[in-house]
Amino acid sequence: MIMGDKTDVALRYANIIELNDEELRERLRPAYEAMKAEKFAKGGYITYYDPEVCPTTAHAVHEYSGRKQLMWMNESYEEHLINVL
Repeated sequence: MIMGDKTDVALRYANIIELNDEELRERLRPAYEAMKAEKFAKGGYITYYDPEVCPTTAHAVHEYSGRKQLMWMNESYEEHLINVL
């Protein structure tokens, strides 16, 4: 954390509305990392939109423990592999 930022304890108990973007990310990080580890341990993946690699909102990233895939969903909600990232 940057000097002057809230401590871990203060982040845990602060009202979400009072947190800036970085502080909110730090507060949510342990829950996110636990969820991600649980998914990967079961052979699953997480899905998210990344504006750096997703050209439209019909695209998403599927992240597995050892790889990431750029996916595209058509109008029938069928997913198609576009690229391994």
